[in-house]
Amino acid sequence: MLDKRFKEIIGGKTDPEVEEPEEDVGPCAAIAKNKWITALTVRHANGPWESFLYGYMGVRAEFEPTRFAVEFVSHDEHYRLIVSGRALGRLYNLCIQARLEWIRAADRDVAEDGEAIVTHIEVVKVEEKR
Repeated sequence: MLDKRFKEIIGGKTDPEVEEPEEDVGPCAAIAKNKWITALTVRHANGPWESFLYGYMGVRAEFEPTRFAVEFVSHDEHYRLIVSGRALGRLYNLCIQARLEWIRAADRDVAEDGEAIVTHIEVVKVEEKR
C-alpha cells in the first residue's frame, strides 16, 4: 500500500490501464491535462485566434460571477482580456492559475443552471499614458 501511495505522490501511475477522467469545464474552455501550459488562447469565432503568454499576466485581476478581466503586460504591449457569461468562477480560477489552455464564446446560451458559459470575449489594447 505504501509503495502504491508513494508512486501516486511522485506522479507515477500505479496501473497503466487506468486513466484519470478529464475534468469537464463546459463547451467554452479546456484544461490542458498532463502538460505544461505557456499561453491562453482566445478562439475567436469570426477572426484570428489570439494567444497571451501566462508569463506576462499582470499582478491584478477582477472577478464578478458574470464577468472577469485579466491583463497581460509586456515591456511594450498591454492587453486586457474581458470574459462575460455565467458561473465563471471555475474558469476565472483556472485562468489566474495559468491552467486554462483555451477559451471561446459559445454560439448560443444553452448552459444548465450553474454551468459555466462564456457569452462574450473582448480583447482591449490598453494605451499607456506617457
